[in-house]
Amino acid sequence: MTSGFFPLSVTFRRRVVSILLAVAIFALLAWLVALAEHRPVEEFYVQSLRGRWLRSMHPLGSVLIYAGVVTAIYLAATHVSHLILGRWNELPTTYRRMPVVIPLFIGFSIVGIVAMRIVHFIGAETLFHLMAGTYHRPVLRHMVLLFVDMNGSTAVAERLGPLETRSLIGKFLFDISKPIIDHDGEIYVYKGDGLIALWTWSKAIRANAVLRAVDAMFAAVARETVEYQRRFGVVPGFRVGIHGGSVVVSEQGDTKRSIGIYGDTINVAARMEDAAKTHGVACVISDAVAQALDRDNDQLLPIGTEAIEGISAPIGILEYRPVTECGQRFAHNCKQ
Repeated sequence: MTSGFFPLSVTFRRRVVSILLAVAIFALLAWLVALAEHRPVEEFYVQSLRGRWLRSMHPLGSVLIYAGVVTAIYLAATHVSHLILGRWNELPTTYRRMPVVIPLFIGFSIVGIVAMRIVHFIGAETLFHLMAGTYHRPVLRHMVLLFVDMNGSTAVAERLGPLETRSLIGKFLFDISKPIIDHDGEIYVYKGDGLIALWTWSKAIRANAVLRAVDAMFAAVARETVEYQRRFGVVPGFRVGIHGGSVVVSEQGDTKRSIGIYGDTINVAARMEDAAKTHGVACVISDAVAQALDRDNDQLLPIGTEAIEGISAPIGILEYRPVTECGQRFAHNCKQ
């Protein structure tokens, strides 16, 4: 039997049904597992705390694991679809084709996984804007920037040596990145022993997302206290500076292109991080951002004003006291 518009054979239609059925089966299984754990369906294992070992694995190792998992799913889906459709007697024919089909399937899987890793390194949003030419010409945007720097990294480097220090910083940046992404932020750049993150203004102030990200960053490092002590003999402290305003976003570079952010806002945000060190607090936020946030809590405490080089009027600054997951205020001193 064929369609009046498209001549589709019975075999082809059966294959399509098998594929759709397999997708439905594994989507249902994923939903049931998520429901049993009281976790949202979109929260995959790899992006959870349990999957951190896989995210931090050597790229070649993780690619092989991904390829193996995808192949296992393919084999399972093949058998389940044959069973449900009553085509179990056709399995011997399917087995005879597997020496050819499986290597091709693995090859395509590896190509797809490598492409996904490339997107992960560049950033899906950055790649999209570069391909779409969003910032081919400079664009004025209203954003919130967050600066993070580790405390006392010079003294730590002297004690641990360059290789161990690099491992410590790598783990530290790994731990604090996910909380930023989870709270609608984006990693703009990693810089030495810290990073710069950014939010659109609306996302940053919505339900105090930028402050909740700060809480989650300190909580993430606190959760790893035992591991830091075991591996490095020290738990990294860090300070945060937050400021927002108008910035110019534009493509930069030639042979290697990226998206750059320009303007006084980024300089002031950097000064907020310096102010956190000067005043010995965990986080300093500018009054410009604090005024837009929900101030109905006692975690935001006025400090005074900060003179910024190149800016005529001093900027009001506030201390933000992060709260751990157990509800306790984070005791921290950043004068290092």
